[in-house]
Parts: sequence; structure tokens; C-alpha cells
Amino acid sequence: MRENLPRPAAAARTPAAPGGEKAAAPRRSRNPFGFLGKLQPRFVGDVISELRKVTWPTFAETRYLTFVVAVVAIAVGFLLGGVDLLFGWIIERLFF
Repeated sequence: MRENLPRPAAAARTPAAPGGEKAAAPRRSRNPFGFLGKLQPRFVGDVISELRKVTWPTFAETRYLTFVVAVVAIAVGFLLGGVDLLFGWIIERLFF
């Protein structure tokens, strides 16, 4: 566990200028997104290495699976449409 230590005094952090005045610290411009420069090369390398591990489907497999998805989507659409019509018919008979 990390111990909470007191902060050092302000005088200890900045050296005093001759004559008793504080020396002005050089102003550094800080880029709030500077950390992205360090992450980008590793991120890109990780993506490329993962894409090399992928087993890509053949054109025939892609065409077949696209057909399966289309058929299932149409079937589910008809099923849900039929259930909707049935419930609409039941509600109409009960309340109107």
C-alpha cells in the first residue's frame, strides 16, 4: 500500500534568485494529447498483429453465410409480423 507523505515545501522546489526574489521557472507548453503519440505505434502494431491471426472466410463461405442471414431475417420478420397481427386482432376483439 502506498504511504501518504507530506508535500515538500514550496521553497525547496524552486531555487531562489539572488536578492531574495524567486526565479521564474521556464514555461513548458503542455500538450493534453501528448500521450497519444506514445500509444499510437504500439496500438497500430497490435492491430496489425491481431489481423494476421484472423482466419478470413472464402468468397463462397461469405456468399453462403450472407444468404443464411437474409433468409433468417426474412423468416423472423414474417414471424414477428404474424404475432403483431394476431395480438392486434385479439386487442381489437376484446376492447372495440
